[in-house]
Amino acid sequence: MLEEIKRSWSSGSMLYRLIWANVIVFILVELVSLFYIGEGKMWLASSADLEVLKSRPWSVATYMFVHDGPWHLVMNMLPLWWLGRMYQAEVGSRKLLSTYVMGGLAGVLSVVACIHFLPSLSAYEDRWVMGASSALFAIIVATATLNPNKKINFVFFGTLQLQHIAFAIIILDYFMRRDNDMGAMMGHLGGALMGYLLVRNAKKGINLAGWIEWIFDVFMSIIPTFGAPRTRFKVFKKKAPKDSHKRPKSDDQFNSERRDNELKLDSILDKISRHGYEHLTKEEKGFLFKQSKK
Repeated sequence: MLEEIKRSWSSGSMLYRLIWANVIVFILVELVSLFYIGEGKMWLASSADLEVLKSRPWSVATYMFVHDGPWHLVMNMLPLWWLGRMYQAEVGSRKLLSTYVMGGLAGVLSVVACIHFLPSLSAYEDRWVMGASSALFAIIVATATLNPNKKINFVFFGTLQLQHIAFAIIILDYFMRRDNDMGAMMGHLGGALMGYLLVRNAKKGINLAGWIEWIFDVFMSIIPTFGAPRTRFKVFKKKAPKDSHKRPKSDDQFNSERRDNELKLDSILDKISRHGYEHLTKEEKGFLFKQSKK
């Protein structure tokens, strides 16, 4: 099973990695909680209490990977898988990750701001903030903003447009939380607003997530992807004249070229999973196209 997880992590898309990251953190937190009740979860969860935030500033990033039980985890990962595939197919892995993180950051900032500036929400100050919900709402709204008229078929409701689905999710979330969890609702709305702003500004040529994508690029250039092959460079000899007799390749030559092509293909696919198809060079896109025809 461990090998399967490593293979899925190294060769899978960013969506796979985000889901695995949430699952792995959940398992680790549950294991730690067996010995230190609640400690693992609380050290990664965030809070609207400014004193708590001051003592654990990392929690504004880690909280979006922590869940309060298996049901909480499943209810976030299923829609992330469903809508994340659509979004990733449109914008690439890099944008999926930056939208997830930007939505999570916007969510926790919204919770802190609303609880401290809206007296009616002050009672939520001592509650822990955890879960991928704000990041998920960012991806839901970003997907709907990108393709608002895209139609999805449902068994009981028929065909619905993405914009209507996103609106219905937000309204349903409001009615589910208005009586006892409006603090979380503010976080979800913050994530949703961030998802909308990211896509609307991207259409104008403005990348609001550019700063965090730069951080990702620096981090990924330092930390290698485990299990990913290193790119091999091959020196080609000058081609012989067209009218010269061309000798057939030996088995060793054929196997060597095939192995080199496989390594190059794996390297390109890894680059796509880390940064998206749009970051491939013209040569890499041409090579990928040729390989797909074989």
